[in-house]
Amino acid sequence: MVQTLRDQLPSSGSGGRGWVPPGTLPDPRPPDEADVVVVGGGVLGWSVAYWLKVLEGQRRHGMKVLVVERDPMYSRASTVLSAGGIRQQFSLRENIQMSRFSASFLRDINEHLGVPNEPPIDIQFQPSGYLFLASPQQAAALEATVQLQRDEGAQVALLSPTQLKAKFPWMNTEDVAVASYGLEDEGWFDPWTLLNAFRRKAISLGVQSCSGEVRAFVISANHMMPPGQLSARIKYVHVHMPDSIEYQPVACAIVVNAAGAWAGKLLEAEGLPRALCRPPLPIQPRKRYVFTWHCPNGPGLSCPFLIDTSGAYFRRDGFAGNYLGGMSPPEEEEPDPSDLSVDHDYFQEQIWPRLARRVPAFESLRVGGSWAGYYDYNTFDQNGVLGPHPRLENMFLAAGFSGHGLQHAPAAGRAVAELLVKGRYETLDLRRLGWDRLVDGEPLREQGVV
Repeated sequence: MVQTLRDQLPSSGSGGRGWVPPGTLPDPRPPDEADVVVVGGGVLGWSVAYWLKVLEGQRRHGMKVLVVERDPMYSRASTVLSAGGIRQQFSLRENIQMSRFSASFLRDINEHLGVPNEPPIDIQFQPSGYLFLASPQQAAALEATVQLQRDEGAQVALLSPTQLKAKFPWMNTEDVAVASYGLEDEGWFDPWTLLNAFRRKAISLGVQSCSGEVRAFVISANHMMPPGQLSARIKYVHVHMPDSIEYQPVACAIVVNAAGAWAGKLLEAEGLPRALCRPPLPIQPRKRYVFTWHCPNGPGLSCPFLIDTSGAYFRRDGFAGNYLGGMSPPEEEEPDPSDLSVDHDYFQEQIWPRLARRVPAFESLRVGGSWAGYYDYNTFDQNGVLGPHPRLENMFLAAGFSGHGLQHAPAAGRAVAELLVKGRYETLDLRRLGWDRLVDGEPLREQGVV
């Protein structure tokens, strides 16, 4: 049974911190204690923090929530380095449901994240839809997936090659058997605006933040469990200060692991016995490139977020003939994730030929900029891991979304907050995304990983 946060707070209450002006920098040092420590200040971490304060609601008892982010400038953050897409077109029911929740949230974003006396939030949403192309070998699977999406209320059309060519005359449809096209609640937006909106709103509600890296924990083992079923509670989180050998111990009731690509590594931190972290959390950093190019004769304003049969993708980037795109490599050709350098030959040799085959106008494109970012890649089944850790009694997980964490952050953040505050999922039933499937060896496969 999941204990709620209220069950674990001191009965006397911890006292709340006053309102902090939005947009302030993180505090130089963390506090001595917090009710909830969220490790990771990306969009998922800030979503959890925001929803905790919202669900606290009228029963405000000064819940102290601390968000710890080791990269306060977000220069290497997965959130701001993503392509910024949102889609309903997934093959797993839970992912479709999270997308639908997030689309509704983003539509009414100022009702949720607007801060009094601050300018309205504009995430620059471009409702151009996703377009998935399927070869004859992929057609049956795509059609079955679309039926599932429709069952969940998503508006998705199936297009024949003739219909596809009529709608997008700039496309070569020679090897396409069928395509699926999102008719609403799909497109792309500015990731930084969403992250900053969550952050500013959460801070305005009293959430604290600090710069630092969690490298160690202090636990209190529970030896009353049966042999082989040891568990423990985290008592302190050690936050190491930037550019310093110092660390600050933070006493806490709950830890949320929202460390993204480093969520697996966090469970290897000092102070956590290996026996308590088995099986290991199968989340690794995977480097992904995004390239930009200019093509004045390209698809233009009719350009969707296109996912090719080959796995290459692209979308319009603003106006005036600008585009961006990329492609995930095969498992055996994963690039070294130790830095965020870009392999420009990858575009020339692997991506460009696929783009030019699909869009003949791209044969004469001019390459612009490029960058690399991280997927928090779940090697087990490419889906997020949400909910309580089986042996660390007061750690909750929110990571492993393998490239779709940005678009699912509003839903996943609320789900984790519901577990902490109310002890159960209420808005969406995401129990299947919990740790049990890792223990049982039963993956939930998502076919729509881009």
